[in-house]
Amino acid sequence: MENTTQKGVILFWIFFKSMMFAFTSGMAAIPSIERNIVDKRKWLTDKEFWTYPVLGQSLPGVISIHNAILLGNRIAGPFGALMSLLGVIMPAFVCMLLLAVLFQTFVDNPLVQGAIRGIRVISVAIILGNGIRLLSNVPRNWFSILLVLAAIALPLLFGASAFWTIIACGAAGVISIISEE
Repeated sequence: MENTTQKGVILFWIFFKSMMFAFTSGMAAIPSIERNIVDKRKWLTDKEFWTYPVLGQSLPGVISIHNAILLGNRIAGPFGALMSLLGVIMPAFVCMLLLAVLFQTFVDNPLVQGAIRGIRVISVAIILGNGIRLLSNVPRNWFSILLVLAAIALPLLFGASAFWTIIACGAAGVISIISEE
């Protein structure tokens, strides 16, 4: 059985490896993180795991940082949160330094432009896949279905900001819980 320090170091490595190839967002790293935390290590169940990405998306700020802090804290306390946070930040920091230097040299190269286009396309597919996976954990009742449809329709059809859509859907969820009691 691993102690808190061992879990923290393992969490650093899980988040570091996962974020090394998450070119667009922390959402792209979630399948890798889930595989390590739920399937391989069995630190959380699938349902417990998905609570944290959902919660992380509802907070203002960088989703991957929220996920790292929340999951790390749940698994290994404050040390786990810190190590997970460092695991998320380090790949981006190192990549930004390297890219800043290389981009100045190769900005007009057609191969670089093609790679950027390809990364953009696959990133959309990964994020869409995560959205579908999140939908599979939504309760199957009329209220939840209505909230999902509203969350999709408000920004896409009516131009509502994601922030206000999250606030409105969160308020509707709170009101529904209060009205049940």
